Formats: sequence, structure tokens, C-alpha cells
Amino acid sequence: MADLCLWLSELRGVPEDDLGAVLPRYWGRGRAERLAAGSSLEVAGRLLGFNGVLPAAALLAESEGIATKGHWVVALEPVAFRGQAGRAVLQPMPGLEEAAAAALFAAATGHLADTPWILRRGARRWYVLATDTPDLHCPDPERVWGREPLALQVTGADARRWNAFLNELQMLLAAHPVNQDADASGQESWCLFWAWGEGRLPSTRPIPKWQTVAAEADYLQAAARWLSLPLSCSKTLQAAVKLPDDLLWVWSGAWLYPDTAKSFAALVPALRSLWRSDGRLECLTGVLASGGIERLTLRRADRWCFWRRPARPGHALPGVW
Repeated sequence: MADLCLWLSELRGVPEDDLGAVLPRYWGRGRAERLAAGSSLEVAGRLLGFNGVLPAAALLAESEGIATKGHWVVALEPVAFRGQAGRAVLQPMPGLEEAAAAALFAAATGHLADTPWILRRGARRWYVLATDTPDLHCPDPERVWGREPLALQVTGADARRWNAFLNELQMLLAAHPVNQDADASGQESWCLFWAWGEGRLPSTRPIPKWQTVAAEADYLQAAARWLSLPLSCSKTLQAAVKLPDDLLWVWSGAWLYPDTAKSFAALVPALRSLWRSDGRLECLTGVLASGGIERLTLRRADRWCFWRRPARPGHALPGVW
């Protein structure tokens, strides 16, 4: 039996939407449930068998050849504040050319050699490793990019110690000649970081239900590689005659309510192959403004003409992962 989980990670809802109104309102009838999830990393972790928040930083580090066994890991994403509609919003920055990146990293590791934090450098971001497990909880990047992040802070008992370390690192880099030259030439400095994806890899690799992954996010692709799962892409799947069995398809594009029917209609050719079998379709929202996510489970016998017309809203019952 071919099962498909379609995670519409950018379908957020609006604050006045009640749980139970988002999926059934637009797509038809089926079993609607509300599931507890505080972030997209928690959704990803549960879908891929981690039973909690996905340790995205460790997975990304491993994908870059950085050994993390026995270490807790957090990613340092280079960021910059940029103007957008009269606001200063946070955006990730690309990596530096090799000579500049190496110079900054050498200065950072030399200056911070006596701290308990271990720095490692990837192609675009840095990683911090620790042998203990700090009590740190970092905001999900999807809640940060393109927004004013002042209300989103690292929390936990070790937050003050971590912030002191990160501030020292950022001030050191800001004073480095590489960044001083960038400032003088009107370019953005490479000295601010946003921490995210904290956690350890489990000692035993999970066995997820979904056996093929289609996703654009680098941390989801890194998770699939670490779990030895085949990777696919949306364009391939939309043209496929038959979908892979037990497919997790992460649709990362923006979903606006007025365009939902039109957007979903593009998937119909691929979904028809699923419904020729006795497969099951699970649709998931992103993390909603009202908290948690919605899951709508549809089988072949269900009335699921959701790409043609809206259905009457249903009520999502509490569900389990």
C-alpha cells in the first residue's frame, strides 16, 4: 500500500482560525486531527522517527563531514539585518570566500581555545559542539527569517552563559581586519550569528515510517542522508506515473488561501497514482498561529475533491503522532 504524507510547511493559518478549520475548510472530508508541535523542527523530528525535535545542527554537520558522535551541536547561521517595509528584519547570509572564511575561523578558534565550546567550520555556517548537554532552546529559524527577532530569544538555564560566549565571538569577528575592510568598502560584515537546531544525534538510528523524502530544506535532506533514505524532488514527483511507497513530500512553497485550490490542482496527476491503489494521504499544515498543526487523513473511499471546491469546515479532534 502506497502511503503519502504531504507536509505543507508554509500553510500557517491566521490567528482567528480555530484548530479544525484550516484543512477541512479547503480540502474535503476525512479524519481531521490536531497535533501538538511547537516548531517545524519538532514536526520534522516526529515525521522522521526522532520522537521529538530534530537535531538539525548535528545532521547538517555530519553531512559536511564533521564528526559529532558524543557531542551536543548547535548551528551558527551567519545573518544580517536588512530593511524591509520600514523594519529591520533578519536574513541569512551566504558563505564567504575561502581565504576570508579561514582567517575569521582561525582568529575565533585561537581566541576561544580555553572555553568549553568547540568550533567547527562548514561551507556556509559554523557549528558549536559541546561534550555536555547545555540547557538551551533556540527559536525555529522559520519563525525568524524575514521578521524582527527581538522577541525571540534563546531560553534555558544556560542561556546567559551561551549569550556571553556568542557576544564575545561576534565582537571579536567585528573587529577583525576582514570585517573592517568590508565595512570600509560598504559591504556587510560577516560577524553576526543566529543559533538554531540544537541537539544530539541518537545512539541508534531511528526507523521512520516514511521511506522516501522529497524536500528542499538542507536540514531535511541531511536527515534523509543520515537515515539512508532515498531523496526525490517535487518536479520529479509531479511528473511521476507512480509515486514511491511511504513518501514524505515536504511542499515548501507559500500557500495562500485564495490560491490553495489552484495550487493543489497541480498535484492531481501525481496523486491519481496513489488513489489507484488503496493508499492513504496525510496532509499536514505548518505550525499554525493558534498553536500546533492540523493533520487530515484521507483514504480512497473518502470524498476528497478538495482541488475543486471548499467543503464545510469540520472539527479536528486531539490526535497522536
